[in-house]
Amino acid sequence: MILLICVVWLMVIGSSYESILAGLFVVALLFPVAFYHHSWSFWLGFDYLVEGLPSYDKDVKPTTR
Repeated sequence: MILLICVVWLMVIGSSYESILAGLFVVALLFPVAFYHHSWSFWLGFDYLVEGLPSYDKDVKPTTR
């Protein structure tokens, strides 16, 4: 994502490298804040696909201490 923004910035704006770094720094700070809810649901979905929900056997009685 950052690399894509850098390439577009260089091609479209064509400004100095220092201003590109400052802009990328701002994007790197604001992007996670702007898409927090979307990234949270993405990671939960990924975790579900990888690990799945725990399965419980109906025949096994829970142990108590």
